[in-house]
Amino acid sequence: MTKIDIISGFLGSGKTTFIKKILEEKFLAEKVVLIENEFGQIGIDGILFKKSGIEIRELNSGCICCSLVGDFERTIQEVIEKFKPERIIIEPSGVGKLSEIIKACEAAKQGESLHINMLITVVDVLKLDIYLANFGEFFENQIKYAKTILLSKTQKASPEKVEKAVNTIQKINAKANIVTTPWEELSAEKILAIAEGDGTQALENEIKELLQRGMESEGCHCGHNHATEHHHDCCAHEHHHHDADEIFTVWGKETPRIFSVEELRKMLVSLENADAFGDVLRGKGILQVENGAWVQFDYVPEEIQMSEISPDYTGKVCIIGSQLNTNALEKLFFVTN
Repeated sequence: MTKIDIISGFLGSGKTTFIKKILEEKFLAEKVVLIENEFGQIGIDGILFKKSGIEIRELNSGCICCSLVGDFERTIQEVIEKFKPERIIIEPSGVGKLSEIIKACEAAKQGESLHINMLITVVDVLKLDIYLANFGEFFENQIKYAKTILLSKTQKASPEKVEKAVNTIQKINAKANIVTTPWEELSAEKILAIAEGDGTQALENEIKELLQRGMESEGCHCGHNHATEHHHDCCAHEHHHHDADEIFTVWGKETPRIFSVEELRKMLVSLENADAFGDVLRGKGILQVENGAWVQFDYVPEEIQMSEISPDYTGKVCIIGSQLNTNALEKLFFVTN
């Protein structure tokens, strides 16, 4: 029997960091395969995991829930036949709908050889309200269908903000376990004990019930940006259901350019300018900087992280957002053709 653990989370929530934590602290002794699904041709996260020794399978250029369902099922079959893993960890695209990932996993099952073991969604407590307001169709879905909600960045939030976030999440998903303690204070074993605590059979029964209900969507899915349009009548008209590529844009490039660290930081700060670049929700990359060094960068609005990393064969940049100005991004990163 192979366990399937789905670890979802909206763009920049910290799910890759969490997966690294559980791999390093808990799963290195197990036969694990990680399936990475990135929304775009340029894969970044798979590169970061390859150094761990974990077997990686990447599905790029779309969401499992959109255009890659057939590829996903074939990948699952290949992984089972070739590696016979004890555990498959699936990291869906940050804009994937968890309900659709669950359906894809159910479709990929081979008799009783696979079972869904954990459904974890990582939620950035600092971005909860704005993402619900602007991208509710995708963000809310990831919360609604999770069994465990892992709040990230709670150490940066006030107790009142954390409490408000918990209340908001409970209105969407009253049954989920909600972990509010900062990750640094919890072992992977403790977190996983919570996520696996309900037992396999109970989770399987809930998934069957979910599928029997047809994964009905709830709430307002019109795709409007309520935070900026200042109207709330969208639920009075017919709901529309979007695939990620209807709402989100991805831009990715490879580049041999060598940047200075200070230059790169200023470039990332400038991504806050929505008039120039569109609504940038997530940026990540691996780039060469001065003195032969390489850095990995992670960007979400109002937050930039940069760290040294071992060299790659060339630099890579991936930007995800809504209504991106790709020409401006090409100029910013000096990759104009």
